[in-house]
Amino acid sequence: MNKWYPIYAIIFGGGGIALAYWVNRELQRVRQERHDRLEKLRQFDAVRTSSPLDDPNEQARKQALLNVETRFTLFRATLVPVILLLTISIVALPLLQQLPGTMLSLVVAAVGVIVGIAARPMLENFVAGVVISFSRPFRIGDTVTIDNEFGTIEDITVSHTIVKVWDWRRLMIPNSQMISKQFVNYSIIDRYQWKYVEFWVAPDSDLKVVEEIAKSAAKSSPSYANYEEPRFWVMEMGKEGLRCWLAAWADTPSAAWQLSHDIRTRLVADLRDRGVKTHVHRLENAEPRVMG
Repeated sequence: MNKWYPIYAIIFGGGGIALAYWVNRELQRVRQERHDRLEKLRQFDAVRTSSPLDDPNEQARKQALLNVETRFTLFRATLVPVILLLTISIVALPLLQQLPGTMLSLVVAAVGVIVGIAARPMLENFVAGVVISFSRPFRIGDTVTIDNEFGTIEDITVSHTIVKVWDWRRLMIPNSQMISKQFVNYSIIDRYQWKYVEFWVAPDSDLKVVEEIAKSAAKSSPSYANYEEPRFWVMEMGKEGLRCWLAAWADTPSAAWQLSHDIRTRLVADLRDRGVKTHVHRLENAEPRVMG
């Protein structure tokens, strides 16, 4: 045995133990951060509904807290032993040199193939779950649009992420796919949203009247947040019509969703009542032309 082996074992063994201690401490810190945030979180619904459940937000919050405890307990129970096992393996490398090379190669190759084939999907999702938990591109309770679906992040497990869609369906997405997907997070920094609605009016429309109707439609919605006056723009002018935008504030993504619905509904009625044509493509009754 090499005379430097005791020093080598002490250095790597101590480093592995220190790393395991640091990982365990960081997991506890992150778990406490998640716990504190979920205790304060009051919004778990992508769209407000009269739920068949009693206080669905509270039930979702309790379930999320339980899942956080379970997930970080599993992380601790998995990562720390894995780090210690790798440390022991590294420390024991000089001792393994005393075994016959052929036997050692066969054992390592066989174990590597079996573990690689059997555990690849699980390891990919587990590692992705760890990356998501620490990098936090999204968090439990965030409102997102992913795969053209609007919903709320309901849970992040060690293998997959659960997205509660606006109509209460659940999307189960493997973590290995979540870290590579493009999505919109409406609440990663704050929950406020400047919601816009696009609509068309005929080219000969009185824009002052259209602007008045549009702003009034936004202000009449219970979901409108009065932080500033609604904004109105003409985004495009063409022979077929004028493309208009109306933007107004809402306090949450779910309120913004309802605000856009209220604005469109009110616009349709008010534009019609005030005689504003919404598009030039409208058939007019006319006498048929007589060919001479």
